[in-house]
Amino acid sequence: MINDIFVTKIGMTQAWTTEGKRIAVTRCLVQPNMVIATRQLSENNSAYTLEIGYGKKLLRTTKKPLRAQLAKSGFSVGVKTIHGIKVDASESDNIPAAGTTLVVTDILSLGDVVNVRGTTKGRGFAGGMKRYGYKGGPKTHGQSDRSRAIGSIGAGTSPGRVLKGKGMPGHMGDVAVTIKGLTVVHIDPKTQEVWLSGPVPGSITSDLLIHRLGKTKSVNLNYDASGIKQPTEEVKEEEAKEEVSEETKE
Repeated sequence: MINDIFVTKIGMTQAWTTEGKRIAVTRCLVQPNMVIATRQLSENNSAYTLEIGYGKKLLRTTKKPLRAQLAKSGFSVGVKTIHGIKVDASESDNIPAAGTTLVVTDILSLGDVVNVRGTTKGRGFAGGMKRYGYKGGPKTHGQSDRSRAIGSIGAGTSPGRVLKGKGMPGHMGDVAVTIKGLTVVHIDPKTQEVWLSGPVPGSITSDLLIHRLGKTKSVNLNYDASGIKQPTEEVKEEEAKEEVSEETKE
């Protein structure tokens, strides 16, 4: 069974539980996760890697080698990015074939505990106060240009050098970060939205990887207070699969 799916961060909001507790929520949009190819890592290792084409774009704007690979897999649209997902060897019977599209309801369920991996916002060249939270120097007694300085960076005679790992001004952000232990609080199969409890790294429209841990938590969301229209009839998984297949192949 696949435990990973790629989503796009579209913003943050808030929701309330039936106990009256307010929680911060990150809204994610599940764009088509198209399986382009399935590759075995090695002959001795039965683990597999799925090549996932995430996001749609015009086929004519896609590079020709990738365009040929998409056509071979049965897709008539282009993809924005290509990522890899590792599948456990014990689940080799459930590996989707090339040409299929992953469905969010087959991977995630309400109350699933997940890890979310994304890239933080790039801050450029930042000083010590912004990068590491230093409080800076004194602002009086003639210290007119030391208010945002990092101060001493080490002793003089012994050890007589700057130790490794000392926080200094430099490039900040634009690194991969994993947030652990978030909970899936809402899934909308029609709009392909997934709501996660808590903030995640990255800016709006950035891509995220959601990894299911196999654990669950009870979620008692107050739909009326949270502004969510609770459907009277649940959307069948087959209809959701048909909608995704129509988006990718037609």
